[in-house]
Amino acid sequence: MTTTRGILLVANKKSQELCENLVYSIRAAGCQLPIKLIHFGGSRVDSKSVLKEVELVELESFSPDAKLLVQGLSSVLVNCPEGFLYRFLGWFLDWEEFLYSDNDVVALCDWTSLFDFLPNNDLVHFDKEFLTAGKYTYRKPDEILRLFGSSALDSLITAGHFLVRKDTTHVNDFNDALSWIRSNKGVIIEHDQAFLHLASLIGQWKIRNLCKGPDNWLSSWAYDYENCLGLMIRITPDSRISHLHYSGGRIDYTHPIHDLILSKLGRNLRLWELNKASIRHFLGILKLKRISKHLTVRITNNFIKLWQ
Repeated sequence: MTTTRGILLVANKKSQELCENLVYSIRAAGCQLPIKLIHFGGSRVDSKSVLKEVELVELESFSPDAKLLVQGLSSVLVNCPEGFLYRFLGWFLDWEEFLYSDNDVVALCDWTSLFDFLPNNDLVHFDKEFLTAGKYTYRKPDEILRLFGSSALDSLITAGHFLVRKDTTHVNDFNDALSWIRSNKGVIIEHDQAFLHLASLIGQWKIRNLCKGPDNWLSSWAYDYENCLGLMIRITPDSRISHLHYSGGRIDYTHPIHDLILSKLGRNLRLWELNKASIRHFLGILKLKRISKHLTVRITNNFIKLWQ
């Protein structure tokens, strides 16, 4: 019997350029698995290159139980726009196994082979989040250690890229995690990554991180590499890598490792994007935008405090 499997993405017009490059890299690496793309919200993806390769899926097409889970998540994960939570709809698709990926990712191998690691596991991932001691996942990581054991943070997950072998108990674990968060306020950082890890702890999922021993795959975080050469020379038969994830940093095409984000572009378009990025960088436009955004947030928060 053949196992049904595929790749799940969530995107809209705002993330379309990254999604184009992601889909391009998936196919360029030889992966021909079906891809479903859930509409994030806002303006829809209209890229011909993306729409040629994916099946568009709307929230309205999911079951009442799936919509109810998203509503529950939205009520507690207040640091997440609702679209970020649609990755959990993968558990309601008609696949037995699926791979979820954020848009700011570049595939570096045929992802079909990654499913070979799923037997006997609930979730497989490729990151070094376990080195962070939970500071990006929990407000009170010590409380997680006290409640779930001294090794609880060894299974930390970066929720931007993972594979799942679905089990009927997983959705129950999600609902239990929602109840846990409501009863233990202030322990988790209210976003998707913390929720996924908490549910895995509650359900005692079997998790395999290929960036840990004995597999010891290379880090999937893009900024662990100074440039593309630094990445290439670290790839050996004994040091594999599945993808690069450009999380935690602005993709402005000024960092040398950003070259792979431009892979889908031809020579002229690539040079045009690099020229625009150079102008913005040397004029300080992006820096001014970041300062302006930071000041706006601070002023807004102070205003809210005055009226509370």
